[in-house]
Amino acid sequence: MTLSRPISRRLALGAGGLALLAACQAPPRALPEDGTIDLMSLLRDKPEHRRFLNALVISGQAGRVGIRHGAVTLFVPTNEALNGLPADFRAVLDNPPANPTDEQRQRAAALVNANAAFGLLRLAAIQPRNGQVQTWDSGSIQVNRTGDRTATIVRQGVPPQPGAPTIAITRADVLASDGVFHVTSSPILPGI
Repeated sequence: MTLSRPISRRLALGAGGLALLAACQAPPRALPEDGTIDLMSLLRDKPEHRRFLNALVISGQAGRVGIRHGAVTLFVPTNEALNGLPADFRAVLDNPPANPTDEQRQRAAALVNANAAFGLLRLAAIQPRNGQVQTWDSGSIQVNRTGDRTATIVRQGVPPQPGAPTIAITRADVLASDGVFHVTSSPILPGI
């Protein structure tokens, strides 16, 4: 069955107007990285860091991030950088349970605590410390600057795995009102 009635001009203009309106809408703007937005909001605004954000929440460590606790520095791997984690742990980070088990909380906390430090440590501020940063799990990492916004990271006491890529800061100094985060190519792992 075919319709022989022409589409009304009003209907055609209405549909065209909707298409024009949809085409003119700008994509959502990214939050500014100038120190005016808090770390948790910045991370929520960046879907490429969803797994690490979920680890913060699952572990219960999200409460340590906030201006009332003082500035923090996070070394935040991308979702893709966390693909090397065990499949069961990745599944938890991809679909966080409403009530995580103690084991899930502990694994998430181990990841977060090895990738977090107290204080606002921009890349330039790490260098006068001989590149040494103490993490929340009392580990020590060595940060070696390779460019204005890049560096490599080695966790002391954790021998590099054969064939494993070097951990790199691929984008440093994403500034927030309560700290800073550095985007990393791999997570700093004490052993998860």
